[in-house]
Amino acid sequence: MTPDTYVDQYLAQRAGQAPTVDRLVTTPSNLDAQGMLDVIADPRLGPQVLEVLADLFRPEGSIYYDAIYGDYHGQADIRAWLIPTMALIDFVEFVPQATTEMFDDGEGGTSVDEWQMVAVLDGERIPLPKGVSVRRYRDGWITWNVDVYDTGPFRTSPDPDTPPPDLPPWPRTTWDALPASDDTPLSASARAWLDDRSEQSETATEPPGLSHEDLHSIVHHPIAGQNMGIVADLMHPTDSRYIDPLFGELEGQAAIRRWLLDVMPKVGAMRFDPVGPTLFNGRASVQEWVQTALLPDGSTVPLVRGTSVRRFADGWIVYAADYFDTAPLADPQMQQAARAAGSTLAAADIERYR
Repeated sequence: MTPDTYVDQYLAQRAGQAPTVDRLVTTPSNLDAQGMLDVIADPRLGPQVLEVLADLFRPEGSIYYDAIYGDYHGQADIRAWLIPTMALIDFVEFVPQATTEMFDDGEGGTSVDEWQMVAVLDGERIPLPKGVSVRRYRDGWITWNVDVYDTGPFRTSPDPDTPPPDLPPWPRTTWDALPASDDTPLSASARAWLDDRSEQSETATEPPGLSHEDLHSIVHHPIAGQNMGIVADLMHPTDSRYIDPLFGELEGQAAIRRWLLDVMPKVGAMRFDPVGPTLFNGRASVQEWVQTALLPDGSTVPLVRGTSVRRFADGWIVYAADYFDTAPLADPQMQQAARAAGSTLAAADIERYR
């Protein structure tokens, strides 16, 4: 089965018909991860792409998570939400921000798409939050689709006399964390660089002389990756960018360093629990996580669900994006938990960088 053949067969059966929620596909597509991506991208599908996307979800044991609407499980549940909801926002375009990255996860493949929502209203294009989609592919099915983006701007009104949009509360989805590794392997070159590194207070102008895999292993190491000076040293002096929904976008190693060293010590006792494997393909890496507050009594409180993407070029990190929803951070209970964990972040810290 090729992607073209799959689309040909679908169109022969469903040509000109509106997408329906009264449908269940029980036969796998017999496509690999790239083939399923190619099907979704086929321009011949038009609005029917929503039905085809739903067709590709495994009937049982699949999940679609959306940062506004939460989690849906199984093809029928996903279809019943996906088709009518996406039809309501057909004025929103999802503009790619980078090429799709494919990762070999050892089980069928994982893809990462970064995008920006753009509302097209009366001929005007209005930029909305950026986001990321992580999909997992298994045995001819999609089994995991997680869309993470900042819903905070959608939950407020720019006009104080206008009530905010009527949206469901931010999702309280429970995520199963993977065991955290305390022994992320570092190559001899990476260990030697860490041993020889001196603390940097200004821009590191010479590349560290490490492979992209070394850079990836350092920033995801449970100890080295928490040292913000080390992370900053690995960012390209001028052609690097860091995206954070709270603080905006920072460019260049010096600006990123100032921000990391200023803000990160103020977040308090936090743990980033992995909810997906850390993946690397030579050019990029992805990590899905839940930021968890560690309270003095030993208890923990999950705060936000996020996805981090890193990109590498010419021996540097050139791009870092941490996608998460800021809406939970406005919840009084979450704020109380963050303060109990020692967070001292204030509005002034955010305003200083945005």
